[in-house]
Amino acid sequence: MWKSWIARKDRRKDRTEVPIQAVQKQLEHVAREGGFKAVLLTTEDGFTVADIESKLDSESLAALAGFVWEMTRNAVDLTGFESMDQITMGGASGDSVICRSFDISGQPVVLTVIAEAKSSYRHLTDQAVEGIRRILA
Repeated sequence: MWKSWIARKDRRKDRTEVPIQAVQKQLEHVAREGGFKAVLLTTEDGFTVADIESKLDSESLAALAGFVWEMTRNAVDLTGFESMDQITMGGASGDSVICRSFDISGQPVVLTVIAEAKSSYRHLTDQAVEGIRRILA
């Protein structure tokens, strides 16, 4: 309990008034908390808005996010499941690619996370979405 309170307090000291830098810090925080290999925010067209430093190819992940955004929209159209906001893909390596779609002031964006399959990423992506919306809305 004290450790999370101290981490929150330290994070609050490391603030910026520049929205894109604040989003960057939000992504870095979520990556640290979840031990994620990559975290990025993209437009629905697959262009990077913000990302963390990673050994993975961010441009390719951004392009993938654009394709997944379109796939999510098609899946919603086909199924009528309006609440569908995430597509998760896994591989033999044990890593998962999680693409979470949401809107900021009417602009569709995708939060993409590369996580270990055992990671409890949903709570952290919820936290990131809330933070990004607060910063950019």
